[in-house]
Amino acid sequence: MKLIFLDIDGVLNKFTTKERFEGCLFIENRKVRYLKELVEATRAKIILTSTWRRGWYCMDHGLDQKPSDREDIRFYQALISKLREYELELLGYTDDFGPRGKEIERWLSEWNGEPVESIVILDALEKDELKPYSDYVVQTSLCEGLTPKHTRKAIKLLNDSRSKL
Repeated sequence: MKLIFLDIDGVLNKFTTKERFEGCLFIENRKVRYLKELVEATRAKIILTSTWRRGWYCMDHGLDQKPSDREDIRFYQALISKLREYELELLGYTDDFGPRGKEIERWLSEWNGEPVESIVILDALEKDELKPYSDYVVQTSLCEGLTPKHTRKAIKLLNDSRSKL
């Protein structure tokens, strides 16, 4: 199985994104189309690493009493709805317990499903923040978000036998 560890801010949106949800920055259709192209070219599954996963976590743990929890859930549900418009689904999410690279490491160590053959991390974070998986990062930016160039690089990483886990 191939996996995409997906951040949202700086990947599916950027500083100048016009799309809004409840007045806040949302995701761009064009960026979601690039993600769909990546999934179709690799048959990869998506794991959410973004802070947008908090809504999923709140739903999983029955946390909806605080206004901030309800807001996180609404944003997560809007994200899921947008991804479904493009026939994209999320397989899971990383737990929020530390540096993102360590979260990914923990997720992979706890995964009991189909064997993982390759991964790519789509994130605007610096590669050092994604250790020990820095070699699997396609770094985007808050100025551009996901581009065709990033998409091609991610496809190559997921499909290249030299970049297997």
